[in-house]
Amino acid sequence: MSKQILKTAVLGLGRIAWLYHIPEIIKHNGFELAAVVDPLPDRRLEAAMEFKVADGYAATEEMYAAHKPDLVVVASPTSFHKFQILEAFEHKCDVFCDKPLALSLPDTDEIIAAMNKSGRKLMVYQPHRATSEAAVIKWILESGLLGKIYMIKHAISNFDRRADWQAFRKNGGGMLSNYGAHYIDQFLYLNRANFSKIFCELRSLVTSGDAEDMVKAVFTAENNAIFDLDINMATVQPLQPWFIGGNCGTAVFNQEEMSWQLKYFIPEELPEIKPQNGMAAAGRVYGTCEVIPWKTQILRQSDFSALDFYAKCYEYYAEDCPPFVPIAETREVMRVIEQCRNC
Repeated sequence: MSKQILKTAVLGLGRIAWLYHIPEIIKHNGFELAAVVDPLPDRRLEAAMEFKVADGYAATEEMYAAHKPDLVVVASPTSFHKFQILEAFEHKCDVFCDKPLALSLPDTDEIIAAMNKSGRKLMVYQPHRATSEAAVIKWILESGLLGKIYMIKHAISNFDRRADWQAFRKNGGGMLSNYGAHYIDQFLYLNRANFSKIFCELRSLVTSGDAEDMVKAVFTAENNAIFDLDINMATVQPLQPWFIGGNCGTAVFNQEEMSWQLKYFIPEELPEIKPQNGMAAAGRVYGTCEVIPWKTQILRQSDFSALDFYAKCYEYYAEDCPPFVPIAETREVMRVIEQCRNC
């Protein structure tokens, strides 16, 4: 049986399409780059020269008049997502959309309703599920070495006075929707539990626009694990990227060595602690002063493999496998972002 080739149209020729989507489409033999759409003629010409795609269009209606793609990749700025997704559904096309899915939760629900009504497929590009970083964390969590996980802290830091469309609220910009959407989704993928409590503070510090460039968020999941997220584009000193805490140990990430350092104990190796009665500490000593038989382990991130996201796309769109990014988890990302903005 011959393999289905998905005729694919890419909407938007910005950074994400140029550096990721189009090269991946060309690389995988299950996809055919049938057309591109961008209002800028120089970008269409550049695509024709760089990627040998002859069919470039200034507007989506021109593309649909000439093509019937199986899959539409929406790689345009967020403010265009809803219209372009709904338009693709009307033309009986499946959609692979950049994150975040939409500008708001109501827009998200409208898109999901249209997806269900049309019977088309929709998935959002969330690449941090597929990284070697996620593979290491998944291994750590599933190993049980740290015991019951009570907290995962993640920080993304830099000093960046952004001036592009992401710096402005009217465009759907800001670090919460930009980087935050990645890591909220990654936590959902790793933890498999929605959030019951949400706290968030947003600040605009060094950006040239009015959208936030600092995010401090703390989420409590339904399984009681805490996700502590720092996004700070106004610091010259880097923050600690990762901390994973369990009741039997911790794991931290060493950025310079690209390795994870685990320190933990085996519960069966510890003696039973007998609580003292009364208010007078024995020997006026506080704490047990016990010597913990700590174990240490180093995990090199290079020993863990990233997943091929477009292979996952093909499985979903062509082979009817479950989506790598379920739409229910995408909605939860959008719900969390919306609630963060309303804190």
